Amino acid sequence: MSVGDVVYIFPELREEVIIDRPNRFTVLTGSGACHLHDPGRLLDLVYPGNKVLIRDWRGEKTNCRIAAAWSSDSGEWVVIDSGIHSIIASHFLPGKLQREVKIGHHRLDFLWGSTYVEVKGCTLTINGKALFPDAPTRRGTNHMKLLKELKEEGVEGLVMFLVMRRAKCFAPNWGMDPAFSAALRDAINAGVSIWVKSFRLSGRSIIYRGDLELCNDWAS
Repeated sequence: MSVGDVVYIFPELREEVIIDRPNRFTVLTGSGACHLHDPGRLLDLVYPGNKVLIRDWRGEKTNCRIAAAWSSDSGEWVVIDSGIHSIIASHFLPGKLQREVKIGHHRLDFLWGSTYVEVKGCTLTINGKALFPDAPTRRGTNHMKLLKELKEEGVEGLVMFLVMRRAKCFAPNWGMDPAFSAALRDAINAGVSIWVKSFRLSGRSIIYRGDLELCNDWAS
């Protein structure tokens, strides 16, 4: 993929305003209850009065799905539908690709040739830094530990972060989840590869912005 390439196109989107968020995966709008497919807190994006882009989507108790939320800080739409992350990531993994690979009691997103790949979406930025996670993630911590163990056994691993808003660099969010941050640091130090891909939303299209480097203070 090259900078400027489109990696995903949403179906028709329309703008709504958030009325409430009764639980982690449900957002109330003028169009009714919408499904929010993102496990994060999203406190600076999903709150009453903020604008969102939604699409029709039939769930058990919902009739729409949140695609993106407006960031007043950076003046841009931020994609917050983690259900499309694997589709986006697959554009950067050409060739032999197996999805949802089970290893013991865990499951990783891809086996790419002989490399195990885990994909994480990042929607939080502070002072130009893209930070993950925005909520504690035991599952994410276990994934990083697994990739480290695999690398120590001679098996290649890769963690890919998809940053959905403007940022200068990437770092683990030590203040939010020190366990995950330490596990990511240890995995990288053991030789697990890290890719940080940045994207923007233009109309209905998600466009590849380019790669981000690790922030200077990422390891502490």
